[in-house]
Amino acid sequence: MFEKEAEFYAREKYSPGTDSFIVAAAEDAFEDGANFGYKWANEWHYPSKGEYPKEGENVLCYCKCRTEIKFCCVGHTVIGGDNKIRWWSSDRSEKLNVYAWKEIVPPKEIEEND
Repeated sequence: MFEKEAEFYAREKYSPGTDSFIVAAAEDAFEDGANFGYKWANEWHYPSKGEYPKEGENVLCYCKCRTEIKFCCVGHTVIGGDNKIRWWSSDRSEKLNVYAWKEIVPPKEIEEND
């Protein structure tokens, strides 16, 4: 998926006189890292499979309503006294029916300014 980018970065990092084996290994490393990061940033988790975020951690939720209207919002889990996991919206006081969720990854520029 990131073959061209990997080749560009590997060739920029190493001079033309560098052994081709080292450049090829660098290309593979860059490509593997890019694919891993892309997958992680776009990976959805499913409560139906027992996948939950840490309690209280805000995540992006893909929800279903009784009327089958689907929407996204920011939500988090809360474990009640009965040890059941419940989903709540971060900006509304309502329980959510979460179909899938994923971590919120802020843009790199925002993290650097914190």
